[in-house]
Amino acid sequence: MNLPPKEKGFTLIELLIAIVIIGVLAGVLIAIINPTAQRNKAADAGVKAAMNKVALATESYVSSYGTIPDEVQFLAALQNVTEFGTSCSTDGANDCLFTVSGNSLPATCGANNWGGEGTNQCQYRYTGVAGTTQFDVYAKSYGITNVVFLYDNTVGDIQHCDITGSTCIIP
Repeated sequence: MNLPPKEKGFTLIELLIAIVIIGVLAGVLIAIINPTAQRNKAADAGVKAAMNKVALATESYVSSYGTIPDEVQFLAALQNVTEFGTSCSTDGANDCLFTVSGNSLPATCGANNWGGEGTNQCQYRYTGVAGTTQFDVYAKSYGITNVVFLYDNTVGDIQHCDITGSTCIIP
C-alpha cells in the first residue's frame, strides 16, 4: 500500500496565528514610539530654532547699537516675522507679539496669547528693558504641558518655564 506524499506548506491556522502575532507586535511598537509625542518634539525643536534666530538677530542689533531695539526696530530687522495685531507698532516700547513663518505655535494660549492655557492661538513674544541690553523671547511648547520656552539673553540659553514664568530650568 502506497501512502500519498505529504503536502508541504502552512495550514490556515498557522498563518492566522502568525498574522495575529505580527499585529500584536506592531501595536506594541506603535505604543512605544508614540507618534504624537515625536511630532510634538519635532515641533518644539522648530520653535526653539526660530527663537534662536530671533535672539541672534536681536543680539546683533545690541552689538551694533549698544541697546535693544524697540518693537518697531525689532520687527523691521527680522525676516519671515509678522506682527500680531498692532502689538509691535509703538516707538520706544518693548513688548511685542509676533508670528514666525513656518513655525506656528499651538492653539492653547490664554488671553495674553503667549502663555497659559486656553483656546487662543499662541504667539511669540519679545520683551525688553528700554535703554539696556536686556531682552527676552517667549514661545509656548507643543509637547511639554504647561511649559513656555524663554530665551533670556542674560542667561544665553533657552529655558523651560512654567506658564506663570516663576520657575525656569535649563534642560
